[in-house]
Amino acid sequence: LEGEPDVDIWWSGPEAIRSARKGSELPLSGVHIALDPGHIGGEWAEIEGRHFKMKQDDFAVREGELVLEVARLVQARLLKLGAELTLLRDDHKKLNPKSPEDYLQMAMDRVPQPIDVSWASLADYALALRAQMNRLAAVNGELIERARLVNEDIRPDVLVSLHINAAPWPIDNQGRVKHELVESNHTHVLIFGCLSDTELSNPRQAQQLLVKLHNGSGGIELELGQALGLSLGNATSLPASMYDGRNAVRLDGYTPYLWARNLMLLRYVECPVILLEPYIANSKAAYPRLQAAIRTRQEGSPLTEDDILVEYADAV
Repeated sequence: LEGEPDVDIWWSGPEAIRSARKGSELPLSGVHIALDPGHIGGEWAEIEGRHFKMKQDDFAVREGELVLEVARLVQARLLKLGAELTLLRDDHKKLNPKSPEDYLQMAMDRVPQPIDVSWASLADYALALRAQMNRLAAVNGELIERARLVNEDIRPDVLVSLHINAAPWPIDNQGRVKHELVESNHTHVLIFGCLSDTELSNPRQAQQLLVKLHNGSGGIELELGQALGLSLGNATSLPASMYDGRNAVRLDGYTPYLWARNLMLLRYVECPVILLEPYIANSKAAYPRLQAAIRTRQEGSPLTEDDILVEYADAV
């Protein structure tokens, strides 16, 4: 990597915020926090791959809807502490202004054309194109738009992206997917890092790495990631997540809950950004708690301290 990018540091770091604060002000006075309720939910949940339930009469678990509830709870708490708060979304509509049809050419570049020309193969090709267009609009394009909003419009001092993790479904001896809950349940926090050689060879990704290296966001991400990782670990009493592959790295000298990964949102957002991934939604421990949390809200019952979404919000 060579050269020094044109870096526009539009956010304030901890030292600048602390020095501008008067002693009598609230603990988070002067801090502008943007909360990103990850994904979308609603009609987009299945397209995102963030929608499942174990039994017909269960409530559907949609990550985008659950983390929006967490974001609203966190917003109320942080406002009381004096922070300026911006929610990236407050409903289940995508922020990306482009429609799936705008991604037709990109989808055609990604979906192999049928080898034989038959009604069945053409129908399958059309369905695959539609699925790819929908996903590009609701996932890739959505992440790019959220990063643009943060960098150009909202311009906070930090972005906290809220998620709930999930595990792959088990595989039986015949290689078939088993739709059953898993044993593992854990939590972790992600910050930007761990680019592969292939990713570094991409000029756009290399440029984004240079920006993050030069604007000083990395050190603040370490500090925030350490604090949020410890807080989530203490609140949930869950072990730290583990990555078996080479797409993530644990940071020496920091909490085992903190990992670095090269995810789109972490790479595109210029200010310090932290991504939270507590719980395994399809685990034997978390799934009943999520069902109870959804039922409580459906019935309009009072929220309790052991409510899994309240626990998550309190930790943040």
